[in-house]
Amino acid sequence: MEPISAFYIAGLPRIFFGTGTFSGLHKIIQPYGHDALIITGGESLKKSGRLDALTLQLDQGKIRYRTVSVRGEPTAKSIDTIASEFRKTPVSVVVAIGGGSVLDCGKAVAAMLAETGSVCDYLEDVGDRKPSGAKVPFIAVPTTAGTGSEATKNAVVCDRSKSYKKSLRHDAYMPDAAVVDPELTLGAPRQITAACGLDAVAQLIESYTSTRANVFTDSLALKALLLASESLLPLCLDRKNDISLRGKMSYAALISGITLSHAGLGAVHGMAGPLGGLFPVPHGVACGKLLHPVMSLVIKKIIDENNIAAQKRFADIGRLLTVEAGGEDVFYCRHFLDVLHTWTQTLELPQLSCFGMTAADIEKISSLADSKNSPAVLSREEMNMILESVL
Repeated sequence: MEPISAFYIAGLPRIFFGTGTFSGLHKIIQPYGHDALIITGGESLKKSGRLDALTLQLDQGKIRYRTVSVRGEPTAKSIDTIASEFRKTPVSVVVAIGGGSVLDCGKAVAAMLAETGSVCDYLEDVGDRKPSGAKVPFIAVPTTAGTGSEATKNAVVCDRSKSYKKSLRHDAYMPDAAVVDPELTLGAPRQITAACGLDAVAQLIESYTSTRANVFTDSLALKALLLASESLLPLCLDRKNDISLRGKMSYAALISGITLSHAGLGAVHGMAGPLGGLFPVPHGVACGKLLHPVMSLVIKKIIDENNIAAQKRFADIGRLLTVEAGGEDVFYCRHFLDVLHTWTQTLELPQLSCFGMTAADIEKISSLADSKNSPAVLSREEMNMILESVL
């Protein structure tokens, strides 16, 4: 029997999961103080009446609040603007309610309220200052099932004028609480459900097959992948209002955030990051388009290199996705690829050329990309080939 390898758990938020948990958000906010900054995205929360219901509850609880609406991916400018404004006023807790970009914005604002200067100063590979870890308490409330940002210790910041997407990262930036209510995802359009779902799937696959995977992340990732496999296509095709399936997908996304924080990611995200820094490709679309071609090449390489340990991990996922039993690991690796191909073809994500990418951009993207913790390292030429296939 294999011994259990050492691992480190940086910490997790207090997690409130389940249908209807949003209705108790005011009670979760209350212990942090009487001045809340609420960051939301778009208009859906307001149109649904949920924002009005929350603010009424805050009024009744004598909690003062300010609301800020943000759109698009968080930029240094937007984060600095919000942080600069609210450093002048009391803020006892930041609450972000929205998709992954909104949560990342809220996470960064909560951190920068306790720092000086610009968020750029603290970004990995960009700034020259180390985050102190000080922050205003932060509560994450996802309205999509994808990034798992409600359970990660980093916020991704984008600046396309400088061609980057980089992380503001510290163990202390893990949200203090996460409220995951599947009801909040019911209004998500099909394309959002598909792209976000594939992002969560990619995160689970990459963390399970990561060279940094451990028994803790393994025990979470496989079950979450099974739930994602049961729910992703039906939600996008004909059962979008099935709250049971929404719950499964929300759980899978939550777990993907936990596993990526503790095991890392692979070449899909190693390529999606630079791609998103150069072009306005939604992160889930980038991951969804790259997932099958990247995994096809990674599996080919681990088979060619006779990497038995890595083959077993991909085969574990393949076994989840079929009722067939008794096959060899290589058979299940290939079955896994067949399923990925079916998913990505069925979900019909747009080609990357729709977002302005051209063949002339491929070399630049691959020069900025890396394989992260993939069990097979992809060469620049191999990345070029993958990018050509999704152009």
